[in-house]
Amino acid sequence: MTIQRLIPLLTLIPALALAQEQPPQSTTPTDVQPLVKIDDFTITNLHYSVFAAQQGRPIPQDRDQQIRLLNELANTFMVAHSPRGQELATTDEVKVALEVTQARIIARAVIGDMMETDPVSDAEIQAAYDKEYGKGDHREYKARHILVKTENEAKTIIAELDKSADFAKLAREKSTGPSAHMGGDLGWFSPDSMVKPFAEAVARLKDGEYSKKPVKTRFGWHVILREKSRTLPQPKLEDVKDELIKQIRAARLTEYIRGLRDKMHIEVVGSGQKKKASDTKKP
Repeated sequence: MTIQRLIPLLTLIPALALAQEQPPQSTTPTDVQPLVKIDDFTITNLHYSVFAAQQGRPIPQDRDQQIRLLNELANTFMVAHSPRGQELATTDEVKVALEVTQARIIARAVIGDMMETDPVSDAEIQAAYDKEYGKGDHREYKARHILVKTENEAKTIIAELDKSADFAKLAREKSTGPSAHMGGDLGWFSPDSMVKPFAEAVARLKDGEYSKKPVKTRFGWHVILREKSRTLPQPKLEDVKDELIKQIRAARLTEYIRGLRDKMHIEVVGSGQKKKASDTKKP
C-alpha cells in the first residue's frame, strides 16, 4: 500500500491533549489502524497521532501535509530500526535518554489520569476563592525606598528627610537597590509580592509618610516612602476560576509527590557523602 492510499485511514486518528499545562487523558483510539509496515514493525494511526502531537503540530487536514508527516514518521522509524540505529540504541547516552523520555511520558500520563478520575469540584473552587479573596482588605501600594547596608546609614537618611530632603534625590544618590536610578520607585505592588518585614512596614504607614525607623530585611536596611494606596475590587469567581483550578491541581500534585517521597527510599549518591534527597531541599 502506498502512503498516498493511506489518507482515508488518517481520519481515524484522534487528537491528543499533550500540551504541557493540560496533561493527556486517555487517548488510545477505539480502532487502532495499521498504516505502514517496516519489516516486522507496524506503524499505526496512534503512532501518527503521537508523532504529530510531540512535534507541537495539529493533525493536518491537507492531503499533502498528511503525506509529508507520515513520510517523516516512516523515515524516523526506518532510521531508528537501521543497523546503525540499533547499534547506537545500546549506548549509555541513548539508553539514558530513552529512560528519561519514558519517565516523563509516564509521569504525564499519571497526572492526566489523576485529573480525569478526580476532577476539581465546585466546592473546592469555592473554598479556594473564599480563602484567596473572601477575607481581608485587598490593597496595593505605590512606594519608594532607599536601600543601604547598615542601620546607621539608614538613620542618617531619615535625619536628612526630617530636614525636608527630597526622597527621590536621596535614593538616586545613596540607594544600593536596583531602583536607585528611578529615585527608588517600586511602582504599584501587593503586600504578598514583597518580603514580610517590608510589606508590614508599608502597611503601617499612611499615604505620604516615610518610615521613621529603618526596616531590616535580608537585602539590607530600608527607608520607605508610601506614596499612594488603593483598594482592589474583589474579582468575580468566574473570572478567576481557571487560575484557582490550576492552583488546586498544583497543590494536589505537590501533595502526591510528597506522599511518594515519604514511601520511597531516596538518597543522593556519588558525591562522596550519602544524603537523603529531602536533605537537599531549600528552606
